[in-house]
Amino acid sequence: MKQHRIFHTPDELGKLARAGREAQKLALRAAAPQANVGPRFLSEFERGKPTAELAKVISAVNAAGLDLAVIKRPATKTGDADNSLPYSKRLNTEFPYDWSNSQMDAPVFIRNVLKAGRFNDVLKTVAYFGFDTVCNELPCVKDEATNNKIISMLLRIQKGMLLARCQQTTADHEGS
Repeated sequence: MKQHRIFHTPDELGKLARAGREAQKLALRAAAPQANVGPRFLSEFERGKPTAELAKVISAVNAAGLDLAVIKRPATKTGDADNSLPYSKRLNTEFPYDWSNSQMDAPVFIRNVLKAGRFNDVLKTVAYFGFDTVCNELPCVKDEATNNKIISMLLRIQKGMLLARCQQTTADHEGS
């Protein structure tokens, strides 16, 4: 069965490649020639070098026993009044998570909301991006206490979504 992992930073990709190399029991100096790169490049790449050359990155990833794929992101809701607005404005969050970067990518925005742990903002983020999309960013929250708090919030939100769905189904059946 194939396993897929979505990464959003050079650091995440480097760690993934290092894990793949180590799973093959390859030392850095032994893996570098197999990837047609030098040990220094491989070391820097695995530590998240943000300016790594793409062709060398692909070689290093392949040598680690991994493939690099590009996938289409799930579409965000259409029909927004203005998709050029920062997410904080679109969602009317209590805190402006993207105040310093109005072009912030959705995954980064979601992580910022999760790390802050404000229930109303997490709820608005789930409503906008969808439960699964928000949950996919949860592993990026490294602090265990914050992670547990967010999991509790997400469980409450999921319970509310299920209750609303059941009430709607009941109302639909009673109306027919």
